[in-house]
Amino acid sequence: MSLFVITIFSFLAAVSLIVIFFMLPLAVQNTPQARIKRRLTAIGKMDYASRAEIQSLLKTSVYSDIPWLNNSLANFSLTQKIDLLLERANLDMSPGMFMLCSGAAGGLAILLFMLADKPTLIALLGGAVALFVPYVYVKVVTWKRLRRFLEQMPDGLDMISQSLQAGMGLTQAMVYVAKEMPDPLGTEFSVFIEEVNLGLPLTDALIKLEERMTLPEVRLFNTALMVQREVGGSLSELLNKLSDIIRDRFRIERLIKSLTAQNRMSAWTVCSLPPFLGVFMFMREPVMMNDMMAHPMGKTMLAAALVLEILGIVTFNKLIKVRI
Repeated sequence: MSLFVITIFSFLAAVSLIVIFFMLPLAVQNTPQARIKRRLTAIGKMDYASRAEIQSLLKTSVYSDIPWLNNSLANFSLTQKIDLLLERANLDMSPGMFMLCSGAAGGLAILLFMLADKPTLIALLGGAVALFVPYVYVKVVTWKRLRRFLEQMPDGLDMISQSLQAGMGLTQAMVYVAKEMPDPLGTEFSVFIEEVNLGLPLTDALIKLEERMTLPEVRLFNTALMVQREVGGSLSELLNKLSDIIRDRFRIERLIKSLTAQNRMSAWTVCSLPPFLGVFMFMREPVMMNDMMAHPMGKTMLAAALVLEILGIVTFNKLIKVRI
């Protein structure tokens, strides 16, 4: 390996370590109103802002406090998708910082493979995998947060319904729920209320809530509010029915999981046998396995086995997964 390549990867590793250990803890903070604060900061820098301009700014995302950098990032659709993904995960991290962390993870992985004297192709593949680690992490956090939101939604709807029956307005009822319910439902309702108080129309605020919480139940909640505003009717009764529907779905989901538990266990047992057998054979007959790995036919057989194993896991997962 040439000195130039080693120098380049050493520099990338140093930058990666700085980003991961110093900048990342400062960037990932659970401050739910951070995006609204950035928008307010942008509004405060304007010499004069009409109501229409303020509403327009609230509808758009502010990617950076630096105007030219914010305008540059706003031109890329990937930036907007990353910003929405981070917003769903409730991570106060700018899209630029997310891209920097992803690049740092990839560069650090490549350097580690190079230092371990691995082939360049293996190092590049390892770097490509590490590049997606932050994305996978954010997706997992988003899925868990959506799940918690859905679990809290029946109680939140009941509180809104009871508040409406007690004589409160819809906004007052949602303020009450935002104060009483924990994250994520309380957090999302707090953001919703702040956007409405800052002048964003109720319909647009509901649409933004649906964009953050991509759940069919949230879409039904928004539809119920919009229909009630247009044609009238008992909103508390609609919310009670929606709450009962969500609870029934959870009950059916638990029943399905209990009925399919044995099949799911059998599927994962079958899928886990080949890797365990491979590790056992490497420990039992290392010379034979090394000879097989060195032979082209052996490499082809292992690659085919890996592909079939992945296909089997995907197939089993689709067969045992029941959508309600």
